[in-house]
Amino acid sequence: MSILYVTQPDAVIEKTYEAFTVSLKQENGSWKKQTVAAQTIEQVVLMGNPRITGDALVYALELGMPIHYLSGFGKYLGSALPGHSRNGQLRLAQYQTYCDAEKRLNIVKAIVTAKIHNQSTVLYRHHQRDHPLKQRKGMVKNQGTIEQVRGVEGIAAKDYFGYWSKLLDQGWNFTGRNRRPPTDPINALLSFAYGLLRVQVTAAAHLAGLDPYIGYLHEVTRGQPALVLDLMEEFRPLVADNLVLAVVNNREIQRKDFTESLGAYRLSDAARKAFLQAFERKMSDEFKHPVFEYRCTYRRAIELQARLLARHLQEGVSYQPLVLR
Repeated sequence: MSILYVTQPDAVIEKTYEAFTVSLKQENGSWKKQTVAAQTIEQVVLMGNPRITGDALVYALELGMPIHYLSGFGKYLGSALPGHSRNGQLRLAQYQTYCDAEKRLNIVKAIVTAKIHNQSTVLYRHHQRDHPLKQRKGMVKNQGTIEQVRGVEGIAAKDYFGYWSKLLDQGWNFTGRNRRPPTDPINALLSFAYGLLRVQVTAAAHLAGLDPYIGYLHEVTRGQPALVLDLMEEFRPLVADNLVLAVVNNREIQRKDFTESLGAYRLSDAARKAFLQAFERKMSDEFKHPVFEYRCTYRRAIELQARLLARHLQEGVSYQPLVLR
């Protein structure tokens, strides 16, 4: 099974019998049509402003196939999700845990500890071993409130991205994480990678039956999918950050691939396709899962973590975020 990415703004996705037909406008004004069997697709990602017909959208949802929307800059906008995976008992347990200060704090500590650990692993693999992240990680367990844990997370993130100028090849200017909009190419790639990661975590949370809007680390008052953002944290360094460092340092993406408009940076069409291909390779990378002790891909691991959290909420089994050495 694969993901269908449609990145041309004026593309049209239609249903043709048991397949999807994608019409792409050519430079001479003609249209090129490509047919993809629906049974070979797991998810559809629409980037920019491609159009999907009503028949195609309904057919995808009937097949249990989510449709995800990203802006032309790679920012996650939303999803059309199938409605058959709801789990009332799990969601009641999810809400009850949100209202239990001690249980919620324990989940938050586990998430932040794992995130800092994985950030430290990224630095270690790039030969940066003299840094304060180990100390920041140790501070998490001593915090008495969620706000205090968030404070440690923020300090660790600043420390972590402060080392990125040493991880990148010469010629890339990066002084720290920023967004809305990203003001340099590296931040643009990070935002794009996080948007793609959010697509995968959203689908996994939905499959597990979790309410995407009731989380523990992130606030639930801003209309954001707090639970999705919570589950993303342990994967940001492992998937998105490592991906950006790889495509830049391996020269798959170069500075000439960006255009700047009103302070925002955007990838060329060819570079965007190359980045999507690199993301798919990353999601297909295999490793030994530290809890289940068998090999799995990152895409499978995201689904497993969502199901582990669901099991924790319903059965009280300790939630162990994914950490890799």
